[in-house]
Amino acid sequence: MATQQDMIRLASGTPVWVSGTGRTVIFIHGVLVDHRMWQAQVEALSPHYRVCCIDMLGHGDAPDPPGERVLADFVEQADEVVEHFADQGAPVLAGFSMGGLIAQAYAIRHHSKLGGLILMNTVHDRSLEQSASVLARFEGNVTRGVENAVESGARRWFKERDYETHADEIRQTLDMMRDGDFTAKRKAHRVFVTSDGELTGKLGAISCPALVMTGAEDAGSTPEMAQMMASAIPDAQLHILDGQHHLMPVLDAARVNAIVLDFLSRHIRT
Repeated sequence: MATQQDMIRLASGTPVWVSGTGRTVIFIHGVLVDHRMWQAQVEALSPHYRVCCIDMLGHGDAPDPPGERVLADFVEQADEVVEHFADQGAPVLAGFSMGGLIAQAYAIRHHSKLGGLILMNTVHDRSLEQSASVLARFEGNVTRGVENAVESGARRWFKERDYETHADEIRQTLDMMRDGDFTAKRKAHRVFVTSDGELTGKLGAISCPALVMTGAEDAGSTPEMAQMMASAIPDAQLHILDGQHHLMPVLDAARVNAIVLDFLSRHIRT
């Protein structure tokens, strides 16, 4: 039976799905999907921690305020969640892909509010070539729509072997991409494409313990980026998962969850 998650709305309208009790771990999903990507982490962590999964602005059940987005909008959204769930002690903030970019930006500014930081398959200080590549994908989504994003994600996020072993999870992920207002999601996508340079040279300010993870075959959130982040954050541990690529919290949940639980047990007292 799936773990029961109760949805609450904060004052801003941000929805948070909550399960478990005790010290809090807050999960921020990647661009174009939503909180549902964390189901395997919810199942593994809820017996030990209070697990909170949000929808970022423009995704799922979250609001889409008028105008364009900037990275600070998502940092402000995360801050409301952290403040709300700090009653059991400083929460741990975990982010995947764009969620990891938001988590980096949040920790640079608000690290004293965090008990820990988990960065999964995220980006940092892209090269000019990498920036041009993600910008081209974004522009393709603007001109050709959601199915262009779905086709691109299906091609880049999954290997042939994944379709043989995780067909249901892949279908669910691609359906998440199709759900909701794609124009609203594109506001966030533009931030993901253009904002990583805002954080370059600033990770050394982060004082809380950090876990940095990516897949050895992740071509977008590369092992080199993960190594760069782990080297820059004063108290960080690094895990590069062999045989994995971008969507490893879904495709290799058992290994990911074991590493996350070990990190939490070392740094977070329930």
